[in-house]
Amino acid sequence: MKYTAFLSVLLAVLLCSTRVHAQGAERYIINHFVSDPKVIESHLVITDVEGKGPIVEMKFYDNSGKLLGEGKEVVQPFGKLNLNPGKYVDNAVVNGSIHIQSAGGNIVAEYWQFYKDAAESWKNTTTVGQEQNGYSKLVCPHFVADPGVEVYIVLASANGKDAVVNLSFRDDSGKEVGSARELVKANGKLVLQPSKIVNGKATGVVFISAEGGRITADYWQAEAAKKYQIAVPIAGI
Repeated sequence: MKYTAFLSVLLAVLLCSTRVHAQGAERYIINHFVSDPKVIESHLVITDVEGKGPIVEMKFYDNSGKLLGEGKEVVQPFGKLNLNPGKYVDNAVVNGSIHIQSAGGNIVAEYWQFYKDAAESWKNTTTVGQEQNGYSKLVCPHFVADPGVEVYIVLASANGKDAVVNLSFRDDSGKEVGSARELVKANGKLVLQPSKIVNGKATGVVFISAEGGRITADYWQAEAAKKYQIAVPIAGI
């Protein structure tokens, strides 16, 4: 019995160890960032999940895919970097996406933004980075089309190639209530508002497919009346 118990504990330790070292990736993308020093305090947080102290290289692109700036930093073993994206784009007023590559170990990445005007602080939010492999098919399990709710679907080029993106908006019953076909430029980003695609008010699901290139995506929703803003990754399927 003691030997069996020992094996059970050993197996549990090995499984936990495997899970720890399996998380993260060497390449990440932040689908949306802002540099606007007078309005927003933004943070790029990069964490070493393997204890190897990797060097990370960052490239900052605008929505059209133009390179705005680059940076290289060292993450201490099991430590993190808390970086100001504006530092790498000369504090220009821009927004776009961030591509991150690690040399020497897996990382995870997050983006945080805080509004400097206290009256707008209800919009403070964060979103997690996604592995830069990208997807050719994604599903957004919830969307709102309502003029009173601020909603954005953010689509970012993940592999440096132009991607033609098809979106099918379906209501809760599965009926298609809108569609769009758009180009996401290589290394660029596209922002769509469901209320401009769907006729009338609706909630439902968005099915997304990409041709030519691979993409990652986020769903942003804010409502001034209820004082909240959320940003969540859209899953690949």
